[in-house]
Amino acid sequence: MNFELIIVGGGLGGLVSGIILAKEGYSVCILEKNHQAGGNLQTFTRDGHKFNTGLHYIGSMDEGQTLHRFFKYLGIADKVPLKKMDDAGYDRITVGEDDTVYRHAMGWENFSETLIRQFPEEREAISHYVDSISEAIKSIPLYDLENAFSYHLEPHQLNLCTMAFLRSLTKDERLQSILAGANSIYHGAAMRTPFYLHACIRNSFVNSAWRISGGSDKLAGALLEAFTDAGGTLITDAQVDRFEFDGDKISAAWLKDGRRFAGKHFISSLHPAVTLQMVPPDRIRRAFRQRIESLENTAGFFTLYLVFKKDFFPYLNYNHFHYYSDDYFRDLLPDDQWPHTYLVYTPFYEESPGFIPTASILTFMGYDDYKQWDGLAPDQRGQDYYDFREMASQRLLNAVEKRYPGIRNGIEKYFVSTPLTFTDFTGTPQGSGYGILKDCKNPARAIVLPRTKIPNLFFTGQNLNIHGVLGTTINAVITCAEFTGFRYLVNKIIHA
Repeated sequence: MNFELIIVGGGLGGLVSGIILAKEGYSVCILEKNHQAGGNLQTFTRDGHKFNTGLHYIGSMDEGQTLHRFFKYLGIADKVPLKKMDDAGYDRITVGEDDTVYRHAMGWENFSETLIRQFPEEREAISHYVDSISEAIKSIPLYDLENAFSYHLEPHQLNLCTMAFLRSLTKDERLQSILAGANSIYHGAAMRTPFYLHACIRNSFVNSAWRISGGSDKLAGALLEAFTDAGGTLITDAQVDRFEFDGDKISAAWLKDGRRFAGKHFISSLHPAVTLQMVPPDRIRRAFRQRIESLENTAGFFTLYLVFKKDFFPYLNYNHFHYYSDDYFRDLLPDDQWPHTYLVYTPFYEESPGFIPTASILTFMGYDDYKQWDGLAPDQRGQDYYDFREMASQRLLNAVEKRYPGIRNGIEKYFVSTPLTFTDFTGTPQGSGYGILKDCKNPARAIVLPRTKIPNLFFTGQNLNIHGVLGTTINAVITCAEFTGFRYLVNKIIHA
């Protein structure tokens, strides 16, 4: 089969790229290795209970806000059922043994005043924080569509570190933690997280925070419908094994089962290191391959999927983030304190708005904890792996029960995923949750551009600039702009 453009990977980045280029008249084929496309937008079912795999909430979906504008252009803004989260505290944070609950409220004025009530001596620091987020957003491409003329970040944005900036605002360590928390502060790399990344994620949710009613697969379904309506072709159970070359360009993608798909251009939404494994050694410079393969990845997620007894656990219209100590934000992560953080997430279903049948508890897990099983197929990991999962499950439940006394009594059953489950599903190296780690102390090293050293191969997905639904959508627009022209595509989005 022959297409103008072949996209490897049908996750969010691949689907958004496919919709954009199909709308522009390209014949587009998405090759997805799993039985269903959608990547981390998909859900799974166990014993009749539905769980989200990776997406738990989205931001900036009020009319005219950034993600809403992108979704309107894609034709899905009114096709995703949404539940607005608690304006007074869509994210709530606790630290250590302290019973105080800190709230991130929706709307910047509300956000400021809520924190000032809890930190009355820190009004100036909080105001400066809010102003700094606003200034950072103005200079980040595609957050301000009307003034976006290039996708390149300004150099000073790349070098500004989140925690160093927060420490310059205030000496109050707890306020530093609350401002940093409930965000993209990477596990074990808080001191290296760039401020632009922090600002993008924070701004998105403070603008407005939403759950997808009925499960994250509703978003996947809307994207898939938009892609096929635009004339795109989706092929599932299609794992790309290698690229065929004609001269210096890719001419076809070969699947693991022997099928061949010819194309003129290729976009990979997979991790760049995984993509390069499909390229023969003599087709790309060793230095480029080594740089990509040596890039540090963010930590992976260990997740408990809980099933509750009937009418036991209430729906929480917010996320609860807990940190073992303020030391978490100094990258002090002693083994005996694991889990160092966790997130309690409750899904929203119209049919069960009061008590919920399920919830998810997520925590980060370092690679050293599970690397002995990395590279092994699930059926080859042995009993030690399952013993390790159960040990970690009990430690996580012990930590959660301190905040939710008696929660174990209401759990009917639970299911477990480790970062290696994430690798099995997405192919992401080391089960990384957010892909390549962005490092404010060495920013140039982690920059991955959409154009590669192969003339007709392009990258997209969360590894380019910013992760999350909004970030990955923006990355897809940046990749597609290589075909359409940057300002041409931005104008299309503005006037959708």
